Amino acid sequence: MQRERLLQLDLQLPLFKPIQDNRMKSRISRSLKLLVSLTVFAASFVHDAVLQLLGLPPQARCVALYYHSVSCSQRTKFARQMDILNRWTKAIRADRRAALQAGKRYSIVTFDDAFESVFRNALPELEKRGIPATVFVIAGVMGRTTGWEGYPERTMTPDEIKGMRSDLVMIGSHTLNHSPLCSLSEPEVKTEISESRKRLEELLHRKITLFSFPYGGFRDYMIEWCKEAGYERVFTTLPYLALSDPQEFLTGRISVEPDDWLLEFRLKLLGAYRWLPCAFSLKRRLFPIEDSDKRYSPREHEVLTDHVESRVN
Repeated sequence: MQRERLLQLDLQLPLFKPIQDNRMKSRISRSLKLLVSLTVFAASFVHDAVLQLLGLPPQARCVALYYHSVSCSQRTKFARQMDILNRWTKAIRADRRAALQAGKRYSIVTFDDAFESVFRNALPELEKRGIPATVFVIAGVMGRTTGWEGYPERTMTPDEIKGMRSDLVMIGSHTLNHSPLCSLSEPEVKTEISESRKRLEELLHRKITLFSFPYGGFRDYMIEWCKEAGYERVFTTLPYLALSDPQEFLTGRISVEPDDWLLEFRLKLLGAYRWLPCAFSLKRRLFPIEDSDKRYSPREHEVLTDHVESRVN
């Protein structure tokens, strides 16, 4: 009882107020996004129902998800999410080129940074369900502990990466050092893009065709550099529907966490958060930000990319 009272007193100290305020702001932001996404889902449901009444199949929809970490305590939640994913969609590989079937829902599962917790906790659950996945590896920090993005974890070792089932897990590049590419010079960016692919191919003895941008930040000309480096598809952190064109080179993804609310996860999985790029674009027009402005963290930079198009379906 005494310890509980002391804890209550500690939480009332000014030191904890910013933490409590940030948590409250985060919950409010998530709740507002969820409400808007519910509206988008309802509109899509009505639209698809009208098409079916007219004898027309709704368009195929594919959503690419990206995770970072899946801790031991989150494994059960992650497994439940994968059960939902299998129930509502057909999981496909990130390098799929075949056309999607009209009226069907598809999903792609990806992991950025190749953390050890993904190897220990996520991949076994995916194997049980036969769900294909792509792990984007930072080629220059394999087996090291990192601290970016609030994930102080060890990344997979080369042996762990080589030990993953190649028929179920694809490996993609996530650069050499996970540096924000928009802050680097042209030679540095090209090295991050091409050298990481080279190292992974030497390690795995197979072609590396997929790439994801650190923090989601990139410029249009970097897409061309990725093509020149030999990649066949690159992934962003903007939640457009994926594979609207099966031959597309640039593919959007939606961020998910094992701790997402179940309704929140379902709406993300069904593409109801695809309105967010328009909101990001509007925010940038209303509040222009210079790349050199240090007030903004790399995580915030992911929504400030130059490549916001009107592709929301």
